[in-house]
Amino acid sequence: MTKSDLLANIRRDRAQFDALVARVGEARMTEPALEDGWSVKDVLAHISAWEKICLALVRNNRPFQAPPPGESGPSTDVINQKIYEESRGKRLDDIVAEARRSYADLLALVEGLSEDALTAVLGAGQEGTGGSPPVWQLISGNSDDHYREHSAQIERWLGGA
Repeated sequence: MTKSDLLANIRRDRAQFDALVARVGEARMTEPALEDGWSVKDVLAHISAWEKICLALVRNNRPFQAPPPGESGPSTDVINQKIYEESRGKRLDDIVAEARRSYADLLALVEGLSEDALTAVLGAGQEGTGGSPPVWQLISGNSDDHYREHSAQIERWLGGA
């Protein structure tokens, strides 16, 4: 995947996600109508948090490694639950502003990476980094792929509303 392709995917899928969120409207952003009682506000906070996690991993050259089942350490589900709990009390305006910031920061990061950096593996040469995806895949999974995943969730809800 080239940098220009990655940036195009991120921008396209985020624009579609943002348009969908705009269709929801501010009045319905906090309705707990999605899977597991989440609201669109919760999804925005979730996406923003994973963008920030991705930013930190890439900036610090550290791969994300969830522990195998049965071992201690933060799993993706545990992290998602913590994000949900921490963002529940935040105001919608703050969540929206945070989401805009983390998206802008992610774009700036990608724009600043070389093609070689995008195909590199985080922590290459460090013990325990085998099987880590290339940087572009990590970024895509926490941006364009993630936007599409949650767009589908919101579209299902809106289609049934």
